[in-house]
Amino acid sequence: MKKYDLKKLSKITKILKKSGKKIGLCHGVFDVIHAGHIRHFEDVKKKCDILVVTVTEDKYVLKGPNRPVNNHFLRAKVLDSLKFIDYVAINYASDATNPIKLLEPNFYFKGKDYLNKKDLTRRLYKEVKAIKKIKGKIIYTNTPLNSSTKIINKTFSYVYNQKLNSFLENKNKSKIYENCLLQLEKVKKLKVLLIGDAIIDQYDTVQVLNKPIKENLLATRFLSSKLYLGGIFAAAANLSQFNNDITVCTTIGKDKDLENKIKIFKKKFKTKIFIEKNKVTTRKKRFVDLGYNKKISEVYFMDDNFLGKNNLKKILSFLEKKTKDYDLVILLDYGHSFINSQIYNCLKKKSKFLAINCQTNSANLGFNLITKYNKADYICIDEPELRLATSNNKDDIEKVISKSLFKKINCNNITITRGQNGCFSYNNKKKLYVPAVISDKVIDTIGAGDVYLVISSLLYKVKSDQLTTSLISNVAGALKVDILGHSKSISNSNFHNVLQHLLK
Repeated sequence: MKKYDLKKLSKITKILKKSGKKIGLCHGVFDVIHAGHIRHFEDVKKKCDILVVTVTEDKYVLKGPNRPVNNHFLRAKVLDSLKFIDYVAINYASDATNPIKLLEPNFYFKGKDYLNKKDLTRRLYKEVKAIKKIKGKIIYTNTPLNSSTKIINKTFSYVYNQKLNSFLENKNKSKIYENCLLQLEKVKKLKVLLIGDAIIDQYDTVQVLNKPIKENLLATRFLSSKLYLGGIFAAAANLSQFNNDITVCTTIGKDKDLENKIKIFKKKFKTKIFIEKNKVTTRKKRFVDLGYNKKISEVYFMDDNFLGKNNLKKILSFLEKKTKDYDLVILLDYGHSFINSQIYNCLKKKSKFLAINCQTNSANLGFNLITKYNKADYICIDEPELRLATSNNKDDIEKVISKSLFKKINCNNITITRGQNGCFSYNNKKKLYVPAVISDKVIDTIGAGDVYLVISSLLYKVKSDQLTTSLISNVAGALKVDILGHSKSISNSNFHNVLQHLLK
């Protein structure tokens, strides 16, 4: 038995096929090998002369944060030791279409759980199409099943939050999963208006040097710089994984380095973007340590009087005429001088369903509180924002909401996100705490709350229940903290994989 890359292995399989050998291919993650895998390989080897197994490269393992447990080299090494397997290779792609194309197997084997499985990621569809194209055959085995995910969840506590495991233990996971899919289907075609501040996130990678001898500061060497569309733009990009009809309303400055990114963004979304020609867009420059990929400091570029009178008139004219056409309006107030009382009052009057997040950050601490909005259909803020707005740092969340927040805001549907502690929702007097999906691995928390807000807003608009909404939004938020800044949006296929494994 030997390990080969796919190109070398394709030459071997072609020679073997010419000699009359039947080639079988299995493909998967194979993170933790268990008895079910062994029986599967034993079964399929009876149906072919040569069995090839390909394993998915780490970055394409979409089964949630901290997966896989073992890297692709270790997984391949374990498979290489099994007597039923003749050749092992690593597949540097998201599905098995390339191995099928290169190796041209006579048979492509999958477990019986794939036979009636909802192919939400469409990977199996592509693989079946590829095997048919080379005139091969897909075979679903009847081998008894087992689950690497269940084994991992019970064994490796850092992979899967044990509080959530206990929370879900006595619940009907299959029913919850089906309901999640049902609600996600409902939100796809909602007509959504996203309105809020535009932000440019600049990530400058630096190498940390020694401390200067005569000064008490940190010296760094500049290496590279990357720009990402943040704020309302990032929220739209993440929401687009769940909804097909999004309009973005915001104002930007005349930033030359932003022009190309805005052009690309406009091709993907409906937009009402107004330009302040003599100003620059709010920019947050963050310095990231090369060694640990962690932020070490940041500088903000802002204008406290960003929105001009002419653009305000245009925005109000648009909102007066068009707000009623949207099923849902999501207001993201980052406190950077875009949203004002006139815009809010128009939205409050015209919106069918108004969801609000009012963010407290280092640029507006204590001056941008949710209590500036006296009415909404749904509010989603984090725990520090709640406590700042109510001047209450002692009582539990339930008491803070009932004792203080309800006196200031007319809203019966409130969610408080709590980071690693999950979330608390208060919906028409019904209270629910849901633990976090993941509690240890966090690359960057930026945008996680926004992801939770936009997705939960859609779900509550279609009257999804608290448990379904909280689980879906928690999964999405967990995926976001696994991404540096807004370098990319969360993936729909990754989301569905995590949701499915969570509720298996």
